Amino acid sequence: MVKLKSLLMAAAIWGLTSALAGCGGNDGNDAGTAGTGGQSNQSLAPVTLKVVVPGGKGANFDEVMSEVNKRLKADLNTQVDFTFIDFGDLNQKTNVMLASGENVDLIFDAPWLHLDSMSSQGFYEELTDLLNQYGSHVRETRPQQMWDANKINGKIYGVPLGSAYTQPRSVFIRKDLREKLNLPPVRTYEDLKAYLYAVHDREPGITPLIAGADDVTYSWVNWLVRDDTSLGVRPTNGIGASLMLYYKGNDGKVYNLFDAQEPKIWTYIEDTRKLFMDKVMSQDVMTNKSSQSDMQLQNKVAATPQMAFGIPQSFNDRLKQVVPDGELEAVRLFDLKLGSNLSNYKMDNFICIVKASKHKDRAMMFLDWANQKDNYDLLERGIEGKNWKAVGDHRYETLNSDGGIVSFQLMLNPVLEREWAGTDEETRKYNQFIAQADHFTKDIMTGFTFDPTPVKNEVAQFSTIQAKYYNGLFNGALDPDEYFAKFKAEGEAPLKKIQNELQKQVDAFLGKQS
Repeated sequence: MVKLKSLLMAAAIWGLTSALAGCGGNDGNDAGTAGTGGQSNQSLAPVTLKVVVPGGKGANFDEVMSEVNKRLKADLNTQVDFTFIDFGDLNQKTNVMLASGENVDLIFDAPWLHLDSMSSQGFYEELTDLLNQYGSHVRETRPQQMWDANKINGKIYGVPLGSAYTQPRSVFIRKDLREKLNLPPVRTYEDLKAYLYAVHDREPGITPLIAGADDVTYSWVNWLVRDDTSLGVRPTNGIGASLMLYYKGNDGKVYNLFDAQEPKIWTYIEDTRKLFMDKVMSQDVMTNKSSQSDMQLQNKVAATPQMAFGIPQSFNDRLKQVVPDGELEAVRLFDLKLGSNLSNYKMDNFICIVKASKHKDRAMMFLDWANQKDNYDLLERGIEGKNWKAVGDHRYETLNSDGGIVSFQLMLNPVLEREWAGTDEETRKYNQFIAQADHFTKDIMTGFTFDPTPVKNEVAQFSTIQAKYYNGLFNGALDPDEYFAKFKAEGEAPLKKIQNELQKQVDAFLGKQS
């Protein structure tokens, strides 16, 4: 099962700037102004596209992809071959793939991964001409503002994947355990801690909490900071989702956690250390190789951070196979007050066409095919009538869940994404809130993209150093009094150079806006 990170929906609902039409690919038979350029399937040479995405195969993947390739063969004389990479290995393996010139046509990337640096180094094709020529459905399913906010140095290096202005985030807990422990519904972080400690004290066979050590985003401190609107802190993406460099409020300044231990962040770090020392946080948080979701659904863990506001039906179905009375519920710490959350309207995920691809035109044709309703439904939901059934134009019911490609990996957009018909009203309220731009305060950094090229050596150096300390500190496994000083001794110099370069570029960007 794909980690619930595959429910990740990133930030914004928008469209595309117009540009001159032209040819951007290498398939000699691919030409025209949109779709297949008006050509018949017979005029297109047979092509197999290599596509690299994160996560793993769903239960019905092979059957669904067989149908996908059958339709693709008929429509575009094309086949697709997917390679899946575990999230923990994604950065390293995709770096090697691109640097070595491995045969890849389409590849997933993200600001929290290495989208900016790979684009700046020329590994990805600029997409304006390809979109104008072959990508009408890709363009039209993403309104203008989405494209405007997700350019890199004014250019389009990836198709943005998202349907909301920020990530849905919650903590999945066991409702049946909470009720068994006679605890009220969890509304605050203090309520959540009370639940975790009650599980620790009275359910000795279950680990209360596990966070993510293979992804900075899922570290427990990062998780808490993102939902604390009183703090107003978010990562710069200059070094991924790390909070060692961060923006605070809307003042256009780049802050460095080595310079000053931001009081609230430091409080979260110390509090998370206490959770670990009290054995509320999993003692295996840094070495666990299993999916957090799998561990929870196997009755091993009572709480996990998840990129969703509601519980997927498949999760409760799987849990009940192990615990017949088991049931999950979502603890949402997200602030629903109008204007309390900042948004730069950037998506967290992108699909890119590799510069070295020999089939750029066909790759865009495939993306356009995938962004048409029937094909989108097949790719994400599986075979209609067997894996799922439609409920109106925008909702669905599951019959045999797990389709082919989860939409955030390849084609997620605000027009074609469906909502599960069983979604409760509270979850719908949260989902609908983050889908409205005017519910957010505009981030002063909207439209800014950091070019790491001037400090690429320092970024690589700091990344290696950070890997030794960050997730240990931000998940409570390392003593902050001892290890933060070691982290600073090794990482302060390269991080300061990155901060200075980032601030220089921010100042230049804001200067042009005034």
